[in-house]
Amino acid sequence: MVAASAFAQATVTCEDPRVDRTACYREAAAAQEAKRQGRLNSPGGYDENALRRCQHQPAGHARTACEKRVTGAGNTKVHGSVQGGGKIRRNEMPVEPKK
Repeated sequence: MVAASAFAQATVTCEDPRVDRTACYREAAAAQEAKRQGRLNSPGGYDENALRRCQHQPAGHARTACEKRVTGAGNTKVHGSVQGGGKIRRNEMPVEPKK
């Protein structure tokens, strides 16, 4: 029953007319299955996933900036919320002009 109620709570957002209902229900079902298989147990998994995404950035400044945004290092500011549609992480880093 707990899993069914968690699924029901997760799909409440799917009824929002601004949301693609088919994709929302598909994602909710996939998340429920992943949780059942033990793949969504720790919040640390989210951090690891985010850092893995940074590996797709070009080596150097872009990758470093991505990693700083994900870890909150430096001058990182977070705006927004998951409930509001997403978090935006911003990290301003000075860049020396090319000579």
